[in-house]
Amino acid sequence: MTSPQNLARIAALTRAAEARGRTVEEQANQTKHVHQVKQAPAADAGSQQQHHTAQPDQDRGAGPDR
Repeated sequence: MTSPQNLARIAALTRAAEARGRTVEEQANQTKHVHQVKQAPAADAGSQQQHHTAQPDQDRGAGPDR
């Protein structure tokens, strides 16, 4: 188990596993970032739409007392 060849194999497996772990973590971070970016414009559009619909008389003039 502690022969130089086995230690080298274990070290290689450890390096490979750590590299895979970093890759998975980077992909998860990228996916999270993409989802955040996609959700942000939708939230902004919703607030703009609410602002626009909250003032329906904006383009109608002074009203019936004209």
